[in-house]
Order: sequence, then structure tokens, then C-alpha cells
Amino acid sequence: MMAIQVILIIFFLFAIFKVLSRYRNGGLAISESALWVVFWLLAVIVVFSPNYTVALAKFLGVGRGVDAVVYLSVALLFFIVFRIFVRLEKIEHQITKLVRQNALKDKNKPE
Repeated sequence: MMAIQVILIIFFLFAIFKVLSRYRNGGLAISESALWVVFWLLAVIVVFSPNYTVALAKFLGVGRGVDAVVYLSVALLFFIVFRIFVRLEKIEHQITKLVRQNALKDKNKPE
């Protein structure tokens, strides 16, 4: 086993540990936790058996397995950034609405 494989597996196991601890503390729902655990376990499998990425690359029409993983990772990251952006916009609108409601309440209060 190469050093990079050991480092990645340690990182992935640490990530699984963090997901499970956030779930225990109530920070993640069971469905989110399961999704992240499956994701990190798939990453461990890819590190142990890189040949799976070759099959994925052939299926996607990409030259090398690592290229397929990089392309899919970038696409996943863009999707996650988009979801975060949408969620932040929603939170900003909610905050604006609450501030307006509080301002109107304060305006109508007798001094």
C-alpha cells in the first residue's frame, strides 16, 4: 500500500467519525448521515481498488480512471456550492422579513 493510500484512508475514516459524531449530537439527520457515510465508504473502496475507476472511466468515455473521479468530483462540488448558495439566499430573505416585522412592531409600540 502506498503512502497516499494510507493518508487518504485515514482521512476518510476521520470524516466518517465526524459524520457519526455530528449525527449523535443531533447535527445531522439519519438520511444525511447515511448519505455521507456511504460517500466516504465509496471513497475508501476506490482507494483500495482503483480498478473500479477504470471501469467508470470506460463507461463515461474518459481516458483514465482518475480523470473520471476528478470530473465527477468537480461536478459534485459545483452542485454543493449551488445548494449552499440557494440556502444562503433563502436565509437572507428570511432574516430580511424578520427584521422588517420587528421594525414595524417597534414603530407601532407606544413610548
